[in-house]
Amino acid sequence: MSNKMLGIVNLEPANVHVEGIDDYRPISATSFLGRYRVLDFMISNMTNSHIDEIEIYIKNRPRSTIEHILGTNYNVNSKKGKFSILYGEIQGNNELYNTDIANFKANIEYIEQSSANYVVVAPSHFVYIQDFNEMLAYHEKMGGDITVMYQSVNNAKEAFAQCDLLELGADKRIVAMSKNNGKYKNRDVSLECYIMSRNLFIELIQKATMTSSLFWLSDVVADSLSDLKVVGFPHRGYISCINSLKAFYDANLELMDRLNDLVSDNWPIYTKTNDTQPTLYKEGAKVSGSLIGNGCEIEGTVINSVIGRNVVIKSGVVVENSVIMPSTLVNKGVHIQNAVIDKYAIISHIKELKGTPDEPIYVKRRDRI
Repeated sequence: MSNKMLGIVNLEPANVHVEGIDDYRPISATSFLGRYRVLDFMISNMTNSHIDEIEIYIKNRPRSTIEHILGTNYNVNSKKGKFSILYGEIQGNNELYNTDIANFKANIEYIEQSSANYVVVAPSHFVYIQDFNEMLAYHEKMGGDITVMYQSVNNAKEAFAQCDLLELGADKRIVAMSKNNGKYKNRDVSLECYIMSRNLFIELIQKATMTSSLFWLSDVVADSLSDLKVVGFPHRGYISCINSLKAFYDANLELMDRLNDLVSDNWPIYTKTNDTQPTLYKEGAKVSGSLIGNGCEIEGTVINSVIGRNVVIKSGVVVENSVIMPSTLVNKGVHIQNAVIDKYAIISHIKELKGTPDEPIYVKRRDRI
């Protein structure tokens, strides 16, 4: 069944803005949980579902994504498998026009040349585990034109800002879609994953292009609810929508205790291999409740934090409830709490960096403070 699907990892929509981090790369290409990148989870969903033809769309700043993808073996069949990294090169300076539809249209030949019967379009900024074969079987059983994955949540007031909310009628048919403005706690949230026939996908690209230059795929799906049978597929399990700095911070910290919900022997998450040495814990090091990447040198105290590869934490340092990305140096006597520290930063001269759980402080990539 799985060889029927073309996998598309979609670019981030307009509601995704991760302050500071997305000045340097898409959130999908950002270091996550000390050893992964965010998009590793969605690509691994596809390869674990035995999807061998995968297209990855990049909205802007493609270098980090390309470097990571080209150096990663996602267990794609080497004989019949194919990765395509597609960049729309949208002309003009108005970001409003840089939609997923515009990028699909710019690369339509790659979609048309596919021999797949179905297309699964999945987001690059969500983290969850899903066997797309199960979703395809549901799609065929329900006899719908489009199947949209969703989850019933009780935190729609605080999370999933501007994500699509679904109103479900009889037989899981979607009768309305709206944006989440944080008014209600309990809602059915779209996980921005769609399955449909490849031919219908091409038709929707054409329809969206003719309707509005600002249309996204979710807009044309919403516009087609009365013409097509669009059904919801319920997802169960951990989900995280990383569309803000706080969401990125929260996902890293909460998954330290829930990593087994995502990673298992039966469902590995593939990422770029890194042949660094094991982390060195020097005399006086104290680490509790944390994820530490390879190649680190720890002399200080790390509590309830995520530390990326090749980070150096000197003696007298205390890191609490924070995310430190790879190749950062924290010099002696610094106290860091509720912070996100980007790659290659050097923290020496300031002795205290303290944010709050609701407003974590951010230190820029390669910053010296």
